[in-house]
Amino acid sequence: MKKDWVPYLVYAALALAILGCLLAPGYVLTLDLNFSPTPHYSQYFWGLNEWSASVYGAGIASNPFFFIVQWLAKIIPAWLIEKLILFLILFLSGLGAHKLIANRGPGCYYVGILYMINPFVYSRFMAGQWGVLWTYAWLPIALGVFIKLLREGNWPNTVKMAVMATLVGLLQVQGFFLLFLACLVILFFKVILDSNKNSVYRSLKWAGAAAGIFFVLNLYWLILLFTSAGTTLDQLNLADQSAFMSRTEGGIFLDILSMHGFWREQSIYARDILPFWWLLFTIILFLAVHGFASKTFPTSSPSGPEDIKEARRTIRGQRWLPISFAVIGVTGFILALGAATDYTRPFFDWLWDKIPFFKAFRDSQKFTALLCLSYAYLGGLGINELANMLKQQMLRPLKTGLIILIFLLLATPFLYSFTMFGFHGQLGVTDYPEEWYEVNDYLNRDSDDVNVLFLPWHMYMDFGWLPNTDKRLINPSQQFFDKPVIAGDNIEILDIYTQSSNPICKYIEFILPRGNEIDNLGELLAPLNVEYIILVNEADYESYDFLYRQEDLQVEFQKSGITLFKNEHPVSRTYAVNSVVYLDSLDEYLELSKTQDVTEHLYVFGDGPQDEGNGQTESLDIKEKSPVKYQVTGTSKAYTVFTVPQTVNTDYWEYNGQGPVFRNLGFMPVFMSSPGGGEVVYTRFYRVYLPSYVISGAMLCLMVFLLFRYRRRKMAPSEG
Repeated sequence: MKKDWVPYLVYAALALAILGCLLAPGYVLTLDLNFSPTPHYSQYFWGLNEWSASVYGAGIASNPFFFIVQWLAKIIPAWLIEKLILFLILFLSGLGAHKLIANRGPGCYYVGILYMINPFVYSRFMAGQWGVLWTYAWLPIALGVFIKLLREGNWPNTVKMAVMATLVGLLQVQGFFLLFLACLVILFFKVILDSNKNSVYRSLKWAGAAAGIFFVLNLYWLILLFTSAGTTLDQLNLADQSAFMSRTEGGIFLDILSMHGFWREQSIYARDILPFWWLLFTIILFLAVHGFASKTFPTSSPSGPEDIKEARRTIRGQRWLPISFAVIGVTGFILALGAATDYTRPFFDWLWDKIPFFKAFRDSQKFTALLCLSYAYLGGLGINELANMLKQQMLRPLKTGLIILIFLLLATPFLYSFTMFGFHGQLGVTDYPEEWYEVNDYLNRDSDDVNVLFLPWHMYMDFGWLPNTDKRLINPSQQFFDKPVIAGDNIEILDIYTQSSNPICKYIEFILPRGNEIDNLGELLAPLNVEYIILVNEADYESYDFLYRQEDLQVEFQKSGITLFKNEHPVSRTYAVNSVVYLDSLDEYLELSKTQDVTEHLYVFGDGPQDEGNGQTESLDIKEKSPVKYQVTGTSKAYTVFTVPQTVNTDYWEYNGQGPVFRNLGFMPVFMSSPGGGEVVYTRFYRVYLPSYVISGAMLCLMVFLLFRYRRRKMAPSEG
């Protein structure tokens, strides 16, 4: 067996050992991890998720990934795709870090093992934050390519760097900032410690070229970000800092320094079991300091001026990487403390106020990823320094003792985070309840294009059927059910009820608390094209008893743990009316709904002339050509109401090239009707999304072609 394959086998075996019984058929469902049998991610591609993108921690940068997952789910079981992703995250974490140290030696394995197995990875895995771990896994791989780019230059490395950088932030855009910060530190010390001006110029040139290619490759989401009306980041405030800042048990400085401090400390760590865990951490810290010192300072005293110059030249020319990774670790430590200490809060608040996207790091403990990287890399150097002593002449007992010591040091990460293996029985494999599948099959027998409301109204809730010790899970209904589902996006953490800007959800949150005061909930949901309501017996489901007392709702399906209601009031994706009613508030609207059918009028907030019309509604035939284009039949009535699918932003819909003249209830687009009918189009896809896809796709194809051509030239026999 070639030695080059050994690391691949080692980290593959470790990844399998960590996952353990979680590899069994079924889904791993925990907090932010909610895979489902038929993943529904197409809304990301079409741009129909701008209200919810940042709420669910994914976003527009994830489009290529979601497209691949949804396509693969048609071929292989979704639970297997989930296991492959989790395996790759762990495997690539170890292998990518391993390759950061170019020379062979036990230090390489220490780097990979510690970076792969530590409290940070453990806590994020327990919380199902696979987007964070995806970034974490690709970070050392991208940095390895960047270091090679600074050393060697050339276009293949430039292209690889642009692609690797894209992969880092594919599922978590915060990853781009982590990578940018690390690369900036490395580039800075490469420039100031390299005495060769040509080398400095070459490094800057190739780094700039990689940044340019990265920009074009990522144009498909950068354009969307810069042209978006707003994201959830706009809703974040100091309350978010308090809710998500690093938590402490033994002192915040020690917690962050030891790679703990996750804001949701509900897992059993090794330190909760081992009384001597601090000794293991001391070893990790010592190895990092030893590795930094041994590679940064001369090991022998210079004997004269020439020796001093040579020593300084050596430090400046070859020690930029240890210094860089040390600074990266210190920076990560300071930023991870965030708002949790009086020392770092002023600086963190300044970044929060001055850098718009920095609010994405309300969970400042994410910066601990940089600290983990620093510990691993510098500790690997320290192990190799000890291993180099084996080359010196020494007594056999001393040599044997040193070998044993090195093996014990390599075992330190295993002991320090042993609860990662099998996750100490806190996670299990499961499937969704059989009743969920039955309800989904029932809904699929209805061929109409209608929406479904899922209750209880929570973004996160405890599900009793989960096998985990912590049964909280992000609402999986929008992924599980095939019909478009409207579900809670209210985060409900500490004093924060919601951060959503979605007006559809705001409307639901106005209606539901008044459920005991009304008997026409079906009618009030008709403007949202909601024909079905699913109520699962979880969380505070008892508070939704008013559903059974509604005159226009009927129990259609009921089994243990789940009830399906059908809206008896007519609903339609599009309908036409003549009447316009101006309102001051939703309370006035709710009062009017007791005496008039709300689907027979338009309700517009503000002052204006009342256009009573004939108070009748006409359901229009509609044909979906694509998720962003619909063909609508004509009508003689004045106004055509289009109920947007799911949670899409309503600002970019047009009917026969004309924008909305009103917004029903303040958010549903209303167009002037056309007797001959026409097309309702989500123009943002064609004007922004599609062109950016074409540009980024063309750049990707060009880069692949150039790499292929370069390889062919390199492999071709030289002439003459």
